[in-house]
Amino acid sequence: MSAAMSAVGFHTASPEALGIDSKPLERHRQRIKDHQERGVFPGFAEGVIADGKSIFLNLRGFTDKNKKHKMSERTLFQGYSMMKPITATAFMSLVDDGMFKLDDPVEKYIPAFKMLRVKRGKGTEPMRETMTLRISFCLTRTESSHRLRLCGQSCTLAALHVHHWIFSKRCIICLPWLACAQNSEKLYKTIATKQERGEIDTLEKLCNELCSLPLLFQPGSDYAYGMSLDVLGHVMQLATGKPLRRIIQSRVLEPVGMRDSCFLVPASKLHQLATYYRLMRDPVKGKRWLQRLDGSKARDSMYAKGSRAVYRSLGVPTGVPAGGGLWGAGRSTMLFSLRDILLYCQMLLNSGRSVSGRRVLKESTVRSLQTDWLRLKRASKIRDPPGWGSPDDSQSFIGGFVYIVRSASLTCPPQQ
Repeated sequence: MSAAMSAVGFHTASPEALGIDSKPLERHRQRIKDHQERGVFPGFAEGVIADGKSIFLNLRGFTDKNKKHKMSERTLFQGYSMMKPITATAFMSLVDDGMFKLDDPVEKYIPAFKMLRVKRGKGTEPMRETMTLRISFCLTRTESSHRLRLCGQSCTLAALHVHHWIFSKRCIICLPWLACAQNSEKLYKTIATKQERGEIDTLEKLCNELCSLPLLFQPGSDYAYGMSLDVLGHVMQLATGKPLRRIIQSRVLEPVGMRDSCFLVPASKLHQLATYYRLMRDPVKGKRWLQRLDGSKARDSMYAKGSRAVYRSLGVPTGVPAGGGLWGAGRSTMLFSLRDILLYCQMLLNSGRSVSGRRVLKESTVRSLQTDWLRLKRASKIRDPPGWGSPDDSQSFIGGFVYIVRSASLTCPPQQ
């Protein structure tokens, strides 16, 4: 039994005891072991929960190639798009409290959005429909998002990942240069460049920049994986008068019990920080190795408090401000641990109530988030665009949420 898992209410059970075949899980464990021994990554952390029990936990290797700190349930990884459901949860909790209505127009909070135009051919045209906060726009990403793709050599996070919910998979991040899939996307390349230079260092500045550029299509008419969650994050800031990180902390991290997750890492937790590597290959000899990124040591990381590399706004250390998980050419907003992500998953499986018993979302809200909205009405002109989810996995996104089909209740005393 894992002490770190049992401390937050996840007790161990065998897969068979819950009617689940353990053989595929063990075959997967062996494949991960093989990848690690070939040097694809120095460590890996993943887990599966079912009926409120931990039925599979795979902690392999170390947080970096120096093999100083073992991989654990509390190792911190760059979360990237796992930030999207966190931001969406915070927003939906505000909807539950009556602060927002899903049909509120974005221009109610950001007036400049009323004047947005839409790209058409070599010119532009007015928006035919008001862009709203409703699920069909900002939360399902049919808001005619400004898009830009990251391309380049494959990068692997040094371990993890619980890639959105129950089952884990290794995340591959594309770095280090920017490429545009279409000529129209070249309009937005300047935004990522300015984010990298620090010229755009707040969500407010990002939204101002977006307002100066045309949308790629009419709101609600198509689907694109873009910056809508960043816009939603700024809307929350304007409505509450609080920075997004404080909203996330009070609305999600604290009630769910996600004690490890953070924007910046204090010195006392640097040993929990997974190192960020790029997988390099020699095309001639076939040799491959891991190139360390984000500083030569943990204390040099952009996520380490006190580091010169920490992302700053007006000279003040702030961490990466994105609401959607990605900033510039590869910065991740938040750091998550495996244990925290499983606690978050269990909150959704508990219909919006955390393992400690705190209400995070209304039951009706969670049911709405579990509805496969994008497949109720085809929202994209192309089949399964980036970020859509896999038809084989019966997945579809709503603000980053994946359709959950199995649930169970789990409660335990509050954490000490």
